[in-house]
Amino acid sequence: MLKALILICLTQFMMSCQPEHGDSGVHLEDPVTQKLINLGQKNYNQSRSLPYLNDDTVSYCEVALPKNENSLSQIKNYSGFNDKILYPSASLSKIFLTAFVIYKLGVDFQFTQTWKIKSNGDSTYDAYLDTGFDPIFNIEKALYSMTILSHSGVNKIRNLYITNQSRIYLSVLTNPHLELDAVPVTAQQSVNNFKLIFNSVNWGSQTENARYNVNQFLIQQNKKLMIPKSFSVDNVELITDQNQLNQFQNMQEIMIYSAPIYKYLKEINLTSNNYLSDALFNYLGGSSEFFQFQKNQLNLSLNDLIMYTGSGLPLQSKNKRLDNLTTCRALLKTLHYLKLKSDQYSINMGALLLTAGEDQGTYESDMVFNRSVVLKTGRLYEVPTLNLSGLVSTQKGIFAFAFLGHHFDNSDEKLMQKKRDDFLSSLMATYKELPAFKTIPPTTLFFE
Repeated sequence: MLKALILICLTQFMMSCQPEHGDSGVHLEDPVTQKLINLGQKNYNQSRSLPYLNDDTVSYCEVALPKNENSLSQIKNYSGFNDKILYPSASLSKIFLTAFVIYKLGVDFQFTQTWKIKSNGDSTYDAYLDTGFDPIFNIEKALYSMTILSHSGVNKIRNLYITNQSRIYLSVLTNPHLELDAVPVTAQQSVNNFKLIFNSVNWGSQTENARYNVNQFLIQQNKKLMIPKSFSVDNVELITDQNQLNQFQNMQEIMIYSAPIYKYLKEINLTSNNYLSDALFNYLGGSSEFFQFQKNQLNLSLNDLIMYTGSGLPLQSKNKRLDNLTTCRALLKTLHYLKLKSDQYSINMGALLLTAGEDQGTYESDMVFNRSVVLKTGRLYEVPTLNLSGLVSTQKGIFAFAFLGHHFDNSDEKLMQKKRDDFLSSLMATYKELPAFKTIPPTTLFFE
C-alpha cells in the first residue's frame, strides 16, 4: 500500500512539473545502455562474508563491474542484503543527477553568457545580457565579465537589460547546503544583485578576494587582460516581454563561456552543493525528464528509483514529505553507467566524484586510501539517513558499492559511520586496492 501511494504521488507530481528546458521529446537510447549490468530481481550467492550481515538498519550491495561486453550476463563477485528495498537516497541522488547531466549534455558542455552592447556616443553604453541559465554567476564570474567588457571599451553602462532567466547569486559556492528556493535568485533579487556588484562603489573585501582569484587565473592562462578598477551601471531592467528583444538584434555581440560542465559536477559531488544540483535538475526538465532517462537509459522502474529533486532534499506536497528513494542495486547500475560514460569521454572518475584521501569534501574518515576509491556521501536528519556509494579499484577489477544506513537514531551517527567504513574497508581488504583514480583541484573560477 505504501509503495502504491508513493507511486501515485510521484505520478501526480511529474504531471504537474513541466520541464523548463526539455528537449524535443525524443528519447534516443544511449549505446551505453546496451552494456549495462542487469541485476534484475535475482538473488545472488554471497561472494564474500559481509560485516553486519542482515543488520536491519543497513542495506548494502557490491558487484565487480564487467571488463567487457561478453561478460555482461555473468554477474561476478556480487554480495548484498536488503538490496532491493527502497530507502531515502539523500545526497546519493547527486550520483543519479551526474549520470542524467552527462547523458543530456556530455562532459564538455559550456553555458554561454551573451552580451550585446550599443554605444550611446557619450562614453556610456546600453547592454543586454542573457546568462544562458548558468547556475554559477558569482562575484568571480561577474568580475571576469566586466574584464571582458572593459577590454572592449565598456566601463559605463547606462541601461542594462537582463533576461528573465538570468540569475546572479554572489556567494553560490560558499554555502553548499543552501537550497534553491531559499537563496536570493528570484528575478527581482537578481536585478538588485546586478546593481550591487556591477558598481565598483560597492566593492569590498569579498570583491577583493574575488579579484585576486580572477587575476591568478588570467596570469595562469596568459591572458593579457586587466580587471577594471572601476565600473558602473546606472539602471538594470528585467526583460519581461519577448517583443523587447527586437531592439537588441543589431547590437555588437560578446560571448563568454563557462567552464566545462564536468567541473560543475565535481563541485556538486565534492561539496554536495544543493543549489547547483536542483538548478541543473530543473534546467534539464526536472522529474518528468529524469523519469524518461531512468526508464529508457538505465532501465530502472519506480520500484528501483524515485527522484523528485536533483539534490536529494525532500519536497513537501499536500502536507506530505516526498523523499527521493533508491535501492542499492539502482546505485550499482548507475555507477556502471557513469563508468562507461567516463570511459567513452576519456575522463577519469576522479574528475566527477570525490576521490577519497585526495579531496577535502563531505567524506571524513580515518581510513587510508591510495587513489583507489571515488564516492559520494548522503545524510538526512529528519528521516535519519547515512549513505555512501562509489567505485573501488582493486586487483580483481573495479567494484561498485552502495551502503544505505536507515532506521537509526541520530545520536547513533558515529556507530552508523563505523558500519559504513567497515563495509568499505572490508571490500578493500578482500580484493586489495589498486590506484586508478585522479582528481582535479577545486575552483571558484567556473569560466574559461
